[in-house]
Amino acid sequence: MSVREKDNPALFRRIQEQNLLRQYDLLSNCIEIGMEKGIEAFDKYTLWALNYAAVANIAQFGGRYRKEPIYVGKHTPPRFEDVPDLMDRFFSLIHENWTIVDHPTELAAYALWRLNWIHPFVEGNGRTARAACYYLICLSRAGCFREKK
Repeated sequence: MSVREKDNPALFRRIQEQNLLRQYDLLSNCIEIGMEKGIEAFDKYTLWALNYAAVANIAQFGGRYRKEPIYVGKHTPPRFEDVPDLMDRFFSLIHENWTIVDHPTELAAYALWRLNWIHPFVEGNGRTARAACYYLICLSRAGCFREKK
């Protein structure tokens, strides 16, 4: 079940607002878990859940990597067949560099850019990328990031 913006703009906006609140609540839980478990808690399951919360009832394939081509303005994201591998590499880069980057916001900025570039989901990529960026900033600010000596 989903509502399309063109069919009922007011209902669509209300659902988007409610989804944003649900995504924020979920993100708060994820941050708590991440503060307890460390950066390894940031994985594809976390992103899938955050994406699902962002697009519930407005997109049918929330929380799953896209299985078709997608176009975003003048940007053509990578082929959908490449998305799982690109996402695995994305998480590896975040995990492997967590303790060696010069500043904790570097990986958050990278996550925001890379997720929007890959565009792994059919809908809600920007909302999910911003949530991931915020997650990484919160973990780094909470002391889960160890600066180089």
